[in-house]
Amino acid sequence: MVELLAPAGDFESLKAAVLNGANAVYIGGKEFSARQFAGNFDRDEIIEAVRFCHSYNTKVYVTINTLLRNDELLPALEYAAFLYKIGVDAIIIQDIGFLYLIRKNLPDFEVHASTQMTVHNLDAVNLLYNIGIKRVVLSRELSLEEIRHIVKNTKAEIEVFVHGALCISFSGQCLFSSLIGGRSGNRGRCAQPCRLEYVLDDKSKSHYLSPKDLSTLNILSELVDTGVASLKIEGRMKRPEYVAIVVSTYKKALEGNIKEKDIEDITQIFNRGGFTNAFLKGREGFDMMSYKRPKNWGTYLGKVIKSDGKFAQILLERQLNVGDGIEIFNKGIGVPVTSIKINGKQVESGERGEIVQVFLQGAKKGDIIYKSLDINLMNRSLESFKGKDIKKIPIYGKLTAHLEQNTKLIIENREGTKGEAISEPPEVALKTSTNREKIEESLKKTKDTPFYFENIDIEIDNNIIIPVSKINALRRDAIKNLIDNLQNVKEHKNVNLNFKIYDKNTIPKIAVKTGRIEIAKACLDEGCDLLFFGGDNLRINSGTIEDIIKNTKYNNVFPWYPEVILEDYENLKIEADRLKSLGLNTTLCGNLGLYSFLIDKGFNVYLDKGFNIFNSYALETFKNSGCLISNELNLKQIKDLISKTKQNVLVNVYGRTKLMVSRQCIVGSSLGDGKEGCNALCKNKIHYLKDRKGEVFPVVTDYNCKSHIYNSKILCMIEHIKDIMELNASYFVIEFLDESPEDASLIVAAFKDGINKCIKKDFTLSDNMIKLLDKLKGKITKGHFYRGAE
Repeated sequence: MVELLAPAGDFESLKAAVLNGANAVYIGGKEFSARQFAGNFDRDEIIEAVRFCHSYNTKVYVTINTLLRNDELLPALEYAAFLYKIGVDAIIIQDIGFLYLIRKNLPDFEVHASTQMTVHNLDAVNLLYNIGIKRVVLSRELSLEEIRHIVKNTKAEIEVFVHGALCISFSGQCLFSSLIGGRSGNRGRCAQPCRLEYVLDDKSKSHYLSPKDLSTLNILSELVDTGVASLKIEGRMKRPEYVAIVVSTYKKALEGNIKEKDIEDITQIFNRGGFTNAFLKGREGFDMMSYKRPKNWGTYLGKVIKSDGKFAQILLERQLNVGDGIEIFNKGIGVPVTSIKINGKQVESGERGEIVQVFLQGAKKGDIIYKSLDINLMNRSLESFKGKDIKKIPIYGKLTAHLEQNTKLIIENREGTKGEAISEPPEVALKTSTNREKIEESLKKTKDTPFYFENIDIEIDNNIIIPVSKINALRRDAIKNLIDNLQNVKEHKNVNLNFKIYDKNTIPKIAVKTGRIEIAKACLDEGCDLLFFGGDNLRINSGTIEDIIKNTKYNNVFPWYPEVILEDYENLKIEADRLKSLGLNTTLCGNLGLYSFLIDKGFNVYLDKGFNIFNSYALETFKNSGCLISNELNLKQIKDLISKTKQNVLVNVYGRTKLMVSRQCIVGSSLGDGKEGCNALCKNKIHYLKDRKGEVFPVVTDYNCKSHIYNSKILCMIEHIKDIMELNASYFVIEFLDESPEDASLIVAAFKDGINKCIKKDFTLSDNMIKLLDKLKGKITKGHFYRGAE
């Protein structure tokens, strides 16, 4: 039976999920959760959550799905040990250094790989499974066939999202919020810049990066048929009523009981202009996006046919009730409906086809009105987890009471877990004895618990008396004991974390990343120490690595494979084999699955930014020749990381940082329909998104129609070469996008000058350094080097 997994941002939402049929819930604690703006659970609440959920045979997964600094690893590990001890069923994680420590310290704790790990191919799933990950949450960009292929060929459990908000970027690979506003999506603090308006190529303004919410109700049976283990609903930031409606609707769909009214309810509770299947059935292009409005639309109610500026008359297309919420579409004007009039008469509701008068100040004739809140729907959802008839779990009881023997109550649920309670022997009745009916009546008072007695077996002597207070105490104690046993508390595990400090005095070399042959040759001729060629198969790229190595003087050129690889995956394996035969045995790789293949083939692999290296232990998880660390660390954090690893560390010092990669063709979807065969509307050139502050972000498509968005500013640390020299990095990494060969030569020369000057303790600027700073005046960012990400 496939698992229905529901979100819970607070305890009310948790109850809503469980009581509406979720098989498991995922929650975040106050510590290390990727939804820091949800209510979340403190430690006592997590214990209560486990006890409540396990009473209903519902599993609890806790998210620790953020990147962790060195100083956070021990607290996170101790937190994980606490979760293990109190009976949490699994943790969901992102950080690969933390994964290493969990497997060392808590080997029996079930671990799930978060979608933040950007897992989207079979090799990545199997690699994680082989190092102890039981379940993998796949990227939301996969098709049904891609999911089916993975499920069929792995022993790992596969979890996929079925409903809720979509990120336009591959999760785990987005730096937009982090670098623009300092709030990191990888740290649970995303500011959602994707929901803002942008201008594309100085033309129209729209919400180009805002997708509709995912819904799979129309293809749920096909998704289940792929063999996935778990269907995940997104929404830890949503209110409990939302959780109740969405969970109950998907539960009905899985049981084959869904009706048209359920579809209407799930649309009313939250949608952004309808829903999308994302990429499950192929590219939807234009139809996947919510260009007009990034927030909840509600449902279309009707048009204003008359207004005096204060009261509006609306021709209804659906029912309207007192207590509903309405708003003028895209005008930011919304109100609760406090009264309704039809033909001057006060009414409680209006039906489709009727003209109603409501208070709606600012409304004009012709305005489009949406129902933003349905009071009846909200009340029904509340009733499902707060009402009188909420779901209860059957238990069976046996009470024995005999003279001169302890009175005992044993209870048991359907799965065979037991609870018991004992009290002193009953006394001889001097007058009226306690009968079975009285005992049963007292035992059945389970209103404030998750249980009800389906059957009670009572064995008592005829002439005894048991005070009602003692029967009640037996009931309470037995149920508490049952919940204790269901909680599944484990033996406390001690955790250890020891850093070794390495005394380093490293002179960095220069490594270049590019996909353009003219840039590669310019950098090699200028004397860069290492060049990684390839990366994303961008439409602005040129040449192949074989074209470069034809010149035998270039013996320091190696292939570069990006973080997201889908359509080209098998071809890149073939290419890697061919390059290995040519003597190219080193590579830079950002993709977890391809990394696994390359290691098996005997390559020396440097880990690219796709691995999100955020702490020293992240360099120990996977065999490597060196690691490019995260762009979200500051100087102090980088220095600490480097001092606590023996591995080679690469640090970005120049380039337009990629903010996100999306499987959605942003250009094709807005200029055309963005589906298969759009005739390259992107025109193989760089496009630009301009934000509300006038910042301009380059958008480059690749030959598989993915979109790559880069920072409006260029990271350049040449002016601060002394500070970055003190990091003791093995390599300074320079990454090129749209620079000219002349610019590339200047940039490499300037950083070489800077390194040489620092070696000589000369901290003045060379001519090349000055020339570079002049050329980039007004375009430079220092990234997170002097601030760090929240």
